[in-house]
Parts: sequence; C-alpha cells; structure tokens
Amino acid sequence: MNNCTIKVHWLNKSRAFRVLWLLDHLNITYEIVPYERTPGFRAPESLKKIHPLGRSPILEVEYKDNGRKDIVAESGYIFQYVLEHFDKEGKLNNSDPQQAEKIKYYLHYAEGSLQPPLFFEFILGLAKNAKLMFPLSYLTNKVATGISEKYSKGEVKNQLDFIEGEIPKNDGYLVGGKLSAADILLSFPLDTALGRGYCDPNDYPAIANWLKKIKSEPSYEKSKSKAKELGSDY
Repeated sequence: MNNCTIKVHWLNKSRAFRVLWLLDHLNITYEIVPYERTPGFRAPESLKKIHPLGRSPILEVEYKDNGRKDIVAESGYIFQYVLEHFDKEGKLNNSDPQQAEKIKYYLHYAEGSLQPPLFFEFILGLAKNAKLMFPLSYLTNKVATGISEKYSKGEVKNQLDFIEGEIPKNDGYLVGGKLSAADILLSFPLDTALGRGYCDPNDYPAIANWLKKIKSEPSYEKSKSKAKELGSDY
C-alpha cells in the first residue's frame, strides 16, 4: 500500500459511507475529500471535475511508481477494484472460488436488483408527502400509492424475502459464514429498508440480527466516527 495514495470523494448523506467502511476494515490508509449536498439535495457541480457524472462515491488511486491514476466510480465496481488490488489476504473476499463468485454476484446485485425498488419507494414517498393543495394532493397520493402497491412494494418484499432466506444458510452472514465485502455493500439498502419502514422488521429477524452483528465491527465504528467528524450520520 506504500506505492499509492488513495482518496475517497465522499458526499454527505450518501452511500459513500460503505467505501470508508470497506477501506477501514482492510486497514487501508486513505484521504477523505468531502462534498456537501446542495439545498436541493443534489451533489455539487464540483464533483464533475473528478468524474463527468458528478456522483459519489468516487475512488481516486494514484500509483507512485508509474504515475498511473485510476478514477473508479460506481459502488459495486469500487468494491471489486479494492478487493482485487488491495485485499491480498482475502480478508473481505473468500479463498473458495464458488464463495468468491457469490461475493461478486452480490456486488452487482446490490445496485442492480435490490436498490432500484427501494429508491422507487423513496421517490413515491416524497410524492405522497409533498405539500400540495387539494385535490392535487389527493390525486398524487392515490397515484403514488397505486404504483407502490402494483410494483415497488411487492418487489421490495421479493428482494427482502430472498436475503432473509440466504442469511441462515451462511451462518448469519451473506457468504461463507464470515464478514465479506457483500455484507458491507448490502448494509445500506437493507438498513434503509428496515429503518424507513418499507417493511416490518419483525418479519425479517435474520436481516435485523445480521445488521446488528455487522454494525458491531470495530471498523464500522471507526468509519462512523469519521463521518460524524464531517457532520454526517453516514
């Protein structure tokens, strides 16, 4: 790790916290470059100077020996990049090839299958709680509720039922009976699902216990302290 410098371009109130946790668990030295959301809850334009899409998290890795610089975007790809380049001991990976492939699956699953219906529920919730005059408020609430009932609410349940069934098969974790990169990456969407009331936590005891267990990791508290120092809960 002495041959490169690592920067995490971190946006408050975003999924970027998971990258801090990943790096801290691997004891990787890095610098946080913080960004604040705009009043409209958008990422600032300054992030586009790092990557054209202007989204966080972004991992910037500069290699001292050859001057190569990698700008790595997208959470799943960031996790895969870190595992391949910096987790040589397999601390958050798995030596068993099948288990390693399962971790890779979850790195894509998190954003490809699990996050979309949760985000849809979030947007629909904003629509239902928007301060609008009657009858527009009634119509907006009715349409948003209808979309939720016909699509996103049922799909959230489908995803959560899947994870609820997988955790007991893996001794309380997602892969191989131990903490892996998959657990850290899925922590945000699953915590969101239970914390925002997208489901009844009592219906998902395995997920609830899993969240409690992985949050007891010292690396989680270490990353949480860094986020709090930057004025954010995550």
